[in-house]
Amino acid sequence: MREISYNKDYVKLDGGFYFAQGVFETILIKKEAIFLEEHINRLNKSIDIMGLGEHIDIKFIKNFIKEEKLKNIVLKIVVTEKNIVFSTRKIKYSKEDYKNGFNLKLSSVLRNPTSNMTYIKSLSYNENLYEYNKANKEGFNEVVFLNIYGNIAEGATSNIFIIKDKKIYTPKISDGILQGVVRNWVIENFEVCEKHLNKKDLYSADEVFITNSVLGIMKVVQFEEKKYNTNVVEKIRSEYEQFIN
Repeated sequence: MREISYNKDYVKLDGGFYFAQGVFETILIKKEAIFLEEHINRLNKSIDIMGLGEHIDIKFIKNFIKEEKLKNIVLKIVVTEKNIVFSTRKIKYSKEDYKNGFNLKLSSVLRNPTSNMTYIKSLSYNENLYEYNKANKEGFNEVVFLNIYGNIAEGATSNIFIIKDKKIYTPKISDGILQGVVRNWVIENFEVCEKHLNKKDLYSADEVFITNSVLGIMKVVQFEEKKYNTNVVEKIRSEYEQFIN
């Protein structure tokens, strides 16, 4: 039986504490939770992969959000063998961020597409956070990982798309990426080619953007010394904002 906790409440010590044997989802809540079903489905698939026991019932999550009157906030759900932990935080991205766009750099760390852990949101997230924080200190908003074969995988906190000659491309899942819910929305609503991409593709791209559940769609204005246009990205983001609002 899992213990239910909220923010700083007591939790039971288990493999999640000792060995990071747990999974999580981060959900944007506006007037309602965005892509809630997709998040819970992915959470339950991750629970199966990690062998953490019974699934999370979406009705339970909906009731929790309703009872706590959560709106315009970010909800994080952490699941371990004995615990379900809820925490909330403010939405940190501002209008200024979307106006200015993001500046990216390449990580020297390589993704391993042969590992199951690459494809789920496990609590073993230190490598992502370390590279992300290091990039932030160097003046970048996000860092991009290549995999062990030299193909683009993903950002530390995001999926990545490039636009060349008005065609949209994104790395294949098999290159070692977390299958993001906003990534899926882009693929379902636009003509997107999933293919192997490399660093040269980033430098030759006309436009680049990144996605995640909280960020939504963010234009990339620069990757290292390469600068980009943002015309097509602005249209994609406009459609996404209309969808979630």
